[in-house]
Amino acid sequence: MQNEELRRVLGDLEKANQRYVNLYEFAPVGYATVSGDGTITEVNLSGEPMFGVDRRLLRGTKFAAHVDPDDGDRWHLAFQKALTDKEKQSVAIRMRRADGTTTHSWIEIMPVSEEAEPLLRVTLADITEYKRVEGDLRALQAQLAVSSRLAALGTLVTGVAHEINNPLAAALSDIELAMNAVQEVRGRLQGAGPLNRELEARSLDEVVEELQEAEDAGRRIGHIVKDLKTFGRPDQTRVRSRLIDIVNLGMRWLPVSVTREATVTVENGGAPDVAVSPGQIEQVVANLLTNAAKATPKGKKGEIVIRLGTGPSGMARLDVIDQGTGIAPTVLNRIFDPFFTTRPAGEGTGLGLPISHAIVTAHGGTLTVASEVGKGSKFRVELPAAPVEDVSTG
Repeated sequence: MQNEELRRVLGDLEKANQRYVNLYEFAPVGYATVSGDGTITEVNLSGEPMFGVDRRLLRGTKFAAHVDPDDGDRWHLAFQKALTDKEKQSVAIRMRRADGTTTHSWIEIMPVSEEAEPLLRVTLADITEYKRVEGDLRALQAQLAVSSRLAALGTLVTGVAHEINNPLAAALSDIELAMNAVQEVRGRLQGAGPLNRELEARSLDEVVEELQEAEDAGRRIGHIVKDLKTFGRPDQTRVRSRLIDIVNLGMRWLPVSVTREATVTVENGGAPDVAVSPGQIEQVVANLLTNAAKATPKGKKGEIVIRLGTGPSGMARLDVIDQGTGIAPTVLNRIFDPFFTTRPAGEGTGLGLPISHAIVTAHGGTLTVASEVGKGSKFRVELPAAPVEDVSTG
């Protein structure tokens, strides 16, 4: 009976082993078994096409030898981590076939044995077609981005023309009036008749006033051009900074009207350091606070809260929250468009929020808004945290 029982157990083991072999050999996904030093011990049928060579010839070769050299570091890092942490690791790499062609592969590395000689199971999935489609989508997105930029450029040019045309026309008109007045004064000075000093003084006062108005118009044009330069090419200089310091400095640049219209409270929740151009982020803070103050209903003292903290993935977060009039849903998706403003003519160029958006985006961050009419708005800035500084000891 014992012999029969032994034969039965051995038969069951043989069947189980054959089922395992069949599952491994004929699995619809590629498998490779790799030793702890990265040597291939076996490859199943589905895995063979990933290497482009008879699988029997793969035994004894290093898996890394079949990885595209540019992705070699990624493979070694994932392999060593799976070996030491005893946990599955996943990585996308390119495999170099025997004929020199390349396939994109999604690799999963799983330890399957902890004996004296560890073994790891490498799952290989061909994602070459996915990468091709992804590349086509990126190309399409690039084309759409070009079209979008051209449309935005048209909007920008129209806005620039409108914003500059008004002060330019005023300046030209004032200069023309001043020139006419000066010519009249010069004609009287060159004439033979008596001079009325009081009249000439009044005429020159008018000339000065007209030239001052022309100068103001010129300064307004200069301010628009300066803002456009910031909008188009934010400063690329970056230094490690504390967000709370930037907020405190940015608040120093606020117009007196902001502190007159609203009380600003800062809640520092300990945002991580950021690598930024401090002056530009200060400008963002000042722009957001100015907008928040101007959203305060007439006759009411506004309350603005600046809240600092940590966002998702360790991002540094800055919220500017007001209890103002809010933004209508019909215009909410246009507030970052250049020259778009809901304020009366002459009370803003409509560049503050677009410039802030451009600055934050150039820093690798995001600027978003949530608003409800009659209850207020919350503008949220999220910036990547600065890399952890290396601390070395001598």
